[in-house]
Amino acid sequence: MSVEDLRKDLGTASLGFDGDQITAAEARRLACNANLVPAVLGTNSEVLDLGRTARLAHPIQHRALRLRDQGCQAEDCDAPAAWTEAHHLKPWSEGGRTDLGNMVLLCPSDHRRIHDAGAEYERLPDGQIRFTRRT
Repeated sequence: MSVEDLRKDLGTASLGFDGDQITAAEARRLACNANLVPAVLGTNSEVLDLGRTARLAHPIQHRALRLRDQGCQAEDCDAPAAWTEAHHLKPWSEGGRTDLGNMVLLCPSDHRRIHDAGAEYERLPDGQIRFTRRT
């Protein structure tokens, strides 16, 4: 849910990964009373973006990626988020940042494929990754 919806008591929030929904007011109350930290996506995400301070994604980043991506982002792959790994779209070795905007979830098979020199990929408007073989 957006920050605006959370503040205005509009919309619903996801409760876990099973599709259960709660109201914005319930989300705020749970976060306050149970010492939970809600993941708010679509903002500057300063806490979730590590820049060049760390190469590997932090556990809170994995949680945010699972909430955002819901599973492997390879086109036509239906691997659930629990089976995926975080991948830098711009590689760390080339100055890529460990920020949510530079990472996607990929299953191990598609993660190997994205690093295969014989494969090319493009990111589709919906965020998915389309693979093609280099000619």
